[in-house]
Amino acid sequence: MLRTIAVIAALLVTIAVDARADDDFFTIRQPGHLSLTVFGSGFGSDTYGTTHAGFQLEQTITNYVSAVGRVTAYQVYKGEGYDSPFVTESTGFRTFERFQGGIDITPIQGVSLTVLGGHDVGDANKAVIEGDFTSWLFMHSHHPVNFSFSSTHYYENGVTSTRIDLRQILYSSGKWIFLAGGGGAFWGGGQEGKPNGQGGPDLGVFLRDWHTSIDLQSGYGSSHLYGLVSVTKSFGWDE
Repeated sequence: MLRTIAVIAALLVTIAVDARADDDFFTIRQPGHLSLTVFGSGFGSDTYGTTHAGFQLEQTITNYVSAVGRVTAYQVYKGEGYDSPFVTESTGFRTFERFQGGIDITPIQGVSLTVLGGHDVGDANKAVIEGDFTSWLFMHSHHPVNFSFSSTHYYENGVTSTRIDLRQILYSSGKWIFLAGGGGAFWGGGQEGKPNGQGGPDLGVFLRDWHTSIDLQSGYGSSHLYGLVSVTKSFGWDE
């Protein structure tokens, strides 16, 4: 999957340069834009429990490339699951922080690929690499569709984990947007060996005035019956 991300990144840069040749892809954006996103998430099942929270800063460089920095604090309460970097199953509470940096490529409206590298500090203490891709389809229809995936490789345990979501806007107003669809995760390699997976329905609400997203997922898989909730809030400033 990480090789796929590298191929997608190369393709997106090529498309952006070709599509925007007249605009000069490499021209510094003026004025620039700085965005801050704060986020938190919790996952629970009878085999695995974890929460994390953090923030991301994104600074435009050109109209199509931005620099990204992300800091996340993780807490693992029991077991191991789709986003655990540990070599052995947790026997108690563990915590670590992850520091990442990279670029966000947005070659055309509605398409974005973020590539990050970083390092864990704490009970986990090895490098990680990550790629996040999102694309909006049928943007000019009444019910656009969003496809996204995020793939992370943990050098701590050699595991690669990928999360995928496919959702559609079912209702939109001046105040909020309601989305529904399905998603899940699969992971393996390293100490896991055999592939693992889980999935279920997705529900999401975006509050326009608050620039806040609330997303829920529940399903079944290698972690048994599980629930997942995440919240994000964004801020932005033109410079």
